[in-house]
Amino acid sequence: MVKHLSKLLFFLFVAAIGLLLVCPSADSQDFPQKPVKLIATARAGGGEDVEARAVAPFLEKQLGVSVQVENQPGAGGKIAFEKFQKTEPDGYSLIVTTFPKSIIIEYMGKVGYKTADFTSVFSWSRGNQLLVVHGDSWKTFDEFLKAAKAKTLAGGLSGRGSTTHLAGLVAVDELGIKVNWVPYEGAAGSVAALAGKHLDFTICLATSAVPLIRSGKLRPLMLFGDKRDPYLPDVPIPADLGFNITALPAMRIAQAPPKTPPAIVKRLEDAFSKVVQEPGFIEWAKKRRAVLHPTGSQELAKIVTMTYSKVEKFQEMFKK
Repeated sequence: MVKHLSKLLFFLFVAAIGLLLVCPSADSQDFPQKPVKLIATARAGGGEDVEARAVAPFLEKQLGVSVQVENQPGAGGKIAFEKFQKTEPDGYSLIVTTFPKSIIIEYMGKVGYKTADFTSVFSWSRGNQLLVVHGDSWKTFDEFLKAAKAKTLAGGLSGRGSTTHLAGLVAVDELGIKVNWVPYEGAAGSVAALAGKHLDFTICLATSAVPLIRSGKLRPLMLFGDKRDPYLPDVPIPADLGFNITALPAMRIAQAPPKTPPAIVKRLEDAFSKVVQEPGFIEWAKKRRAVLHPTGSQELAKIVTMTYSKVEKFQEMFKK
């Protein structure tokens, strides 16, 4: 009896292993079966939050399940990234952020995560930072620079370690000016402060200031990029003004936790790639002046790897 039972157990064990080999992950095949969460690393109202909430309904349509947005602000995103490092790699939690913010924060001090460990899924848009002033102040960049050399101005940032932080440090170094930086949790705070004349200028993505730029409340004076923004063709880039200011494009990306199964990543990647083809989403992007630049998981993973060496060059600036 015992002998037969042992044989039966052994047979069942072998059969189970065989099923696993044939079907590596039933969860991967059936994914998704419950709501998917998009974690925005900034407060509600900021660029990350707004874009996550714009993506969500279209992603729901492609995945066939509810897609919820959860804000996890704090320390510029560090808290959310550290928590995400330990998140279950089942595809039901994705972090939506402005890349390369997470890598910048890594170079600012000790952290409990590594961006390279996260599983790249998709990036839908790419943009550059703007230097923006109040509509009642300087009309040109030359006027702004003259004032900045005469006194220390107050500049807004969407958080320490943000892409605006990097753009600001590089710009100040090249322009030879001094700035009292005021960090906010997300671009919404710095843009609102500038509109209320509590700052002399702020640096933000164009998408974060669109309504106030359109109304004339704010005025963009420089775009930190290698070429002009298609939605803001009259705003000069550093080269137009005789400056050499290196800037990394800011990308809106979605990543999954470390070691997320490839089949789940593929399912998510396919869903995101269809989202950016939706007429409704394309129209939303045009209104927000978001430059769509679809990038799949493999290409995004390469960009993440290459960005470390680029950000490392500015490590001393972050420490100062």
